[in-house]
Amino acid sequence: MDNQINMENLTLDDNTFEVLPDGDYRFTVKSHEVGYATSEKMPPNTQTVLCMLEIPYMKDGMVQFATVRNQLNLYSKGMFAVRQFTDSIGLTPEKGRISGVNLNDMDGKTGVCALNTYESKNGNEFNNVQMFYVPSKAPLKTANDEAWKNKDGYLNGGFTNAGDLDVPFTI
Repeated sequence: MDNQINMENLTLDDNTFEVLPDGDYRFTVKSHEVGYATSEKMPPNTQTVLCMLEIPYMKDGMVQFATVRNQLNLYSKGMFAVRQFTDSIGLTPEKGRISGVNLNDMDGKTGVCALNTYESKNGNEFNNVQMFYVPSKAPLKTANDEAWKNKDGYLNGGFTNAGDLDVPFTI
């Protein structure tokens, strides 16, 4: 058995670090991780949830996907942001405390957020989630409407899987 990697066939996903222009965007929660904050600005042992938001956008007539990281800090001063996030993806119960929310249910949920750009101390540019919109107050038009409509289906004659076809498909 040959265990060598064919380097000619490898490609890198260069969409991960695309910086999007400021605006409102539809997103899908791709994944999340639970950990602990290391910042001196937060109380010791502050639990955090790092959410990876997948945001489709158009580039050269094709749908691409950017990943935006968003950290939710689970301590008293950060709970407004957690509530805003869970409300935006439809996880917060109508009545009751946010402690009743199961954050493990967030993957695959969708919402709308406002993004802005910022520059780090070393000069790199990143996207930052400025706010999450409650569905009833989300803008009707977002910066990625065209990409959102085409992310799972046809675009320039392509399709993502056989379930997207309108005609029977056999191999």
